[in-house]
Amino acid sequence: MHITRNSKVAFVGTGIMGAPIAGHIMDAGYDVTVYNRTRSKAEDLLARGAHWADSPAKAAKDADVVFTMVGYPTDVEDIYLAKDGLIRAPGAGRT
Repeated sequence: MHITRNSKVAFVGTGIMGAPIAGHIMDAGYDVTVYNRTRSKAEDLLARGAHWADSPAKAAKDADVVFTMVGYPTDVEDIYLAKDGLIRAPGAGRT
């Protein structure tokens, strides 16, 4: 897949590291949807125009690219494998 400015980006994990990275992606002109367990950590991005998703799967639903930035192995397992995790998103695993 070729990534263009029209590509949609999902960013899961908007804490101390993820929020700045997602912000740079937005600054580059990409349409970004975010998910974080604590919505308040995404508020600055939402105020700048990011879209909110209620789960990792919903964030990734229409995304061309998915970034994850979470801290612990159990968090990684949860965002990928939970019933509303990334692998449950329509189109998960597409290349």
